[in-house]
Amino acid sequence: MTVKGFLSRVVPQGTFFLSLFQSSFTFPVSKDLLTSATFNHVNPRHHTVATDCVSQTVSSRAVKGLSDEQILALFTSGFFGGFVFRAESWALNLLGARFLPARYTTFRPTPEALKVHRVSGISNKSLLPVGSLLFNSFLLVDKHTKAASEKMCENSHEKQNETPSSYVDYCFGSDEARFAGCHRFRVTRLPPAGDNTGNEGQVRIDLEHFRCNPQENKPSWAEKIPMLHFVYAKMLFANGMQALLAR
Repeated sequence: MTVKGFLSRVVPQGTFFLSLFQSSFTFPVSKDLLTSATFNHVNPRHHTVATDCVSQTVSSRAVKGLSDEQILALFTSGFFGGFVFRAESWALNLLGARFLPARYTTFRPTPEALKVHRVSGISNKSLLPVGSLLFNSFLLVDKHTKAASEKMCENSHEKQNETPSSYVDYCFGSDEARFAGCHRFRVTRLPPAGDNTGNEGQVRIDLEHFRCNPQENKPSWAEKIPMLHFVYAKMLFANGMQALLAR
């Protein structure tokens, strides 16, 4: 990793504070997340869930030359490897396997799955294999990245109103416990506005989130601290955006 890449994780920069200001926080998430295989692994009984989403849109120029997977990898490196998450990662490495293990009855990891205990194990160029475990408590349950051929179709005139996206799902908790949920990092390439193909397109980054009590059909304990979650989610998102934009 370059010195610039290292600093984008561990030192607050202008892009971090700009993201705090420019990102939006809403409660609904996409329907496809709540009907996904990931959702069924984490919440097999379909108990009530709490959801929220932090989003920011940047110009295509800001991520020029990056594939969807590279965007997601950079964001992941800032989210889990940045200064905001640092204290939590230390605590989870020590206690996560005992008190907050990530495991789901119906999920099976791929043979290539890795266990990551250090920030250096999080690549900023490619995503980890499905089933990889971060800091004992975050499990990569699913990922989908668009191929170049799909992007070419998306940019055609017939597809201008469609916004297919790439995503990666990091889940926490257990369906055998009373707390579980998922962070979905999503990248969506938006077409230029109007019919003028000279207009610059945009890219939207989303941090979608749901949490639940898989054992009892009632809100999880996290609903007692909504303001803390709001602040922490915005800061984690901003750290991810800093790693992406300050690459």
